[in-house]
Amino acid sequence: MLDPFAPAANDPRSADPGSPLRAWVCGIIALVCILTVMFLNQTEATPSASSSAAKAVATTGTLDPSDPFIMSAKVVTKLAYDLGSTDDRTRKMLLSQMDSPYADRKPDAAEQVRRAIVAAEIMGDKGPAEAEKTFTELEKEFADRADREARALEPEEKQEIDEISADIAALRSIYSGGMLDDATTTRLVDRHGWFAKVAMTYGKPNSDPVRADLLGGGVLLFSLMMGFLLLMLGGILAGFGCFVVAIVLFATGRMKPRFVKPAPGGSFGWEMLAGFTFTFLAFKLTTWVLVLLTSSAGMPPAWLPTFVLLGQWLVALAVFTPILFGVTFAQWRRLSGWTAPRGVLRELAAGMFGYLAGLPLVLGALVMSLVLDAIYRAATSQGPRDQSNPIMELASRADAFTLLLLFTLATIWAPLVEETVFRGGMYRAVRTRLHAVLAGIVSAIAFGVMHGYPFLLLGPVMAIGLTFALMREWRDSIIGPAFGHFLNNATVLGLLLVVMALAK
Repeated sequence: MLDPFAPAANDPRSADPGSPLRAWVCGIIALVCILTVMFLNQTEATPSASSSAAKAVATTGTLDPSDPFIMSAKVVTKLAYDLGSTDDRTRKMLLSQMDSPYADRKPDAAEQVRRAIVAAEIMGDKGPAEAEKTFTELEKEFADRADREARALEPEEKQEIDEISADIAALRSIYSGGMLDDATTTRLVDRHGWFAKVAMTYGKPNSDPVRADLLGGGVLLFSLMMGFLLLMLGGILAGFGCFVVAIVLFATGRMKPRFVKPAPGGSFGWEMLAGFTFTFLAFKLTTWVLVLLTSSAGMPPAWLPTFVLLGQWLVALAVFTPILFGVTFAQWRRLSGWTAPRGVLRELAAGMFGYLAGLPLVLGALVMSLVLDAIYRAATSQGPRDQSNPIMELASRADAFTLLLLFTLATIWAPLVEETVFRGGMYRAVRTRLHAVLAGIVSAIAFGVMHGYPFLLLGPVMAIGLTFALMREWRDSIIGPAFGHFLNNATVLGLLLVVMALAK
């Protein structure tokens, strides 16, 4: 018996398996799911999986280890510790690096106290005097606020002033050689975490084990960050070179597309896209419901990160939706692009070349996104965008097992699943009616809006999606795009995890 879903024999341009009616139905389902996910992401109507997981592993205290100020404070303090005795100019230069996260806003009172703690460490013998300047300015600010408002302070304002005043009194005692009682010590650590612990080692020799544990590793941390910057610079330069080479090869006909445009009428790609987007949306809503039902005092339960990170592997099974409609696994593998007629190593090399060649496009999209976002926020009188990142927050707080799950999700799940769905299934489906560039743009937009970043900042994600779509057109395989996806995620997340570990 003939397979009703199989393409015509020996006709690579025949329609994909399925039917036009099923293609329309699945396409509508996918469109509705993509728009719903985009709406939820942009309106924050539901928490993202990563943000829910980050909250679930939140530590005691008020500090977010992934905050740019906290990260820069730790880097400069640890670096000053490793460098030892330095001149005042170098110390001031290090201290000034802490101000970069506050280019768009003034630090709040608690952040100014933490900056004073770092100043006391970095500025040597002049440290306590430098910290005292901040303390005096804060006390004057509090007094001016009360006089200016000519009214009784609100309970929240009074509580903030009382807490900061207590912090200042405790730190003054430390820097004058005094001792804190246990209650004051506990309170200071609860409020300022690592900064308070550093302050309480003030005056001890650098060989003190507690002090060395808190402040050691600065040179290694700085070297890694500089190494990453050099790697980025080298990647960008190599990317421009590969970009030029790709244009020349394409213009001279030496780089020819191997993808064969399918005839309209099949539903393979639409079935895969509909199955994945529907399952992804269902999982997102399930996570939201679990957060609502199980949270206590606004904090999700400790088991939620494991559920979220493991649950997404079940979502991956949705890529096999076409098999439910009669497609064989061999057909699924061929149509989705998991083939390498010219060899796997050659596809991996093409993936690295294509990824580098796409970096100028990604860089341009990043600049455009930042400019558009700044214009929009200025036009709507909004303040600077919150720099917090759920992935960074989760990475900075999670235990080793959760970090392993996060890393495998970013470096294995994302390249395999996202490339299969958006370049293997959706691109093939859209390509039946659109030019390669237009089909790549459509699939890249869908790929981008499924991510939980603000819409105006999705440019780089869409640009990398377009890069991988053009690689699919060039190679007729998604092995290369998946490898490029892996390189991107593994490099960024790997460095982030290392820096987070060294900066704790």
